[in-house]
Amino acid sequence: MRIALVIPEDTPETGGNNISARRLKAGLAEAGHQADVILYEPGIGDYDVYHAWNANRVGSRLIADGVDPEQMVATWTGTDLWQDWVADPKGVKRRIDAIRYQVTFTEDARARLLKDAPDWENRVVVIPPSVDVEHFEPEGPEVEMDHPLILVAGGIRPVKRSAWAIELVEELRQVRGRDYQLAIAGPVREETEWQRVMSKAADRGWVHVLGNLSRDEMPEWYRGADVFLNTSAVEGVSNAMMEAMACGALVLATDIQGNRALVTPGKTGLLFSGAKDFLSKMDEIEADPDMVAQIRQAARRQIVARHSVTHEAKRYERLYEECLSVRGCCR
Repeated sequence: MRIALVIPEDTPETGGNNISARRLKAGLAEAGHQADVILYEPGIGDYDVYHAWNANRVGSRLIADGVDPEQMVATWTGTDLWQDWVADPKGVKRRIDAIRYQVTFTEDARARLLKDAPDWENRVVVIPPSVDVEHFEPEGPEVEMDHPLILVAGGIRPVKRSAWAIELVEELRQVRGRDYQLAIAGPVREETEWQRVMSKAADRGWVHVLGNLSRDEMPEWYRGADVFLNTSAVEGVSNAMMEAMACGALVLATDIQGNRALVTPGKTGLLFSGAKDFLSKMDEIEADPDMVAQIRQAARRQIVARHSVTHEAKRYERLYEECLSVRGCCR
């Protein structure tokens, strides 16, 4: 099969959709298929299947371009569900209703779609995302930084709330009287949020804005961090969080649906709601090193057991084959 893995045109190399699509490309190649990761543009070309990584932004435009929706699979990646769909389910559904299969990362996300689109019952499929556990693993070098070190990773845009992370750690430093360091890694996705981050970091020497780090650089940061912090307002299932857990990092994340799909509180990480709860969870972390060690190990085991690249590729492969069977042909 020839598969077009189409991502939004403004996705950077280290953006979540790009990481996910390239990971799936590798899995499909092992199964003998040709898959191309393509930044969206009109007139993509001739493929057996078109896979939209962002159901709303990419899927709707592929349909408008004349792509046969029976040849399409759309993956709901986070903001397209928890922002676009929640804000206008009827409008989004109208634009992409004809797409053959809609894929979510979790059962909660599937249920959210079906709440407004019950007629999609047989078309919404749950496929958990995967992570390369051989690349992201606990053994290996760690970044050399002062400790305690808190790491935030992800594209800098309002939904990730990187500036809020600075506020949280500043209050933590003041209340606890410890010299916490905060490292923020990720590409700039939205200029206003970037300016907020840089403004808050300007006179705070303990904030380290790292910019866009490569895939090869990230494992040593995950391993070296005392806490991996996620401050997102909405998430699908965070690639960065899965990578951190695969490296045995201690995850402290906002208590939202996408994060709850990965983190079982007290077992594979910790969840918090608001600044007061953040401080409380940091107290738990500092008070119980045995708990921390157990969480780190359990997080790695969970990722290895549930988020296989091969399993993800096989699940999508079956959907692609069904798209082709409906068309009755295959090149």
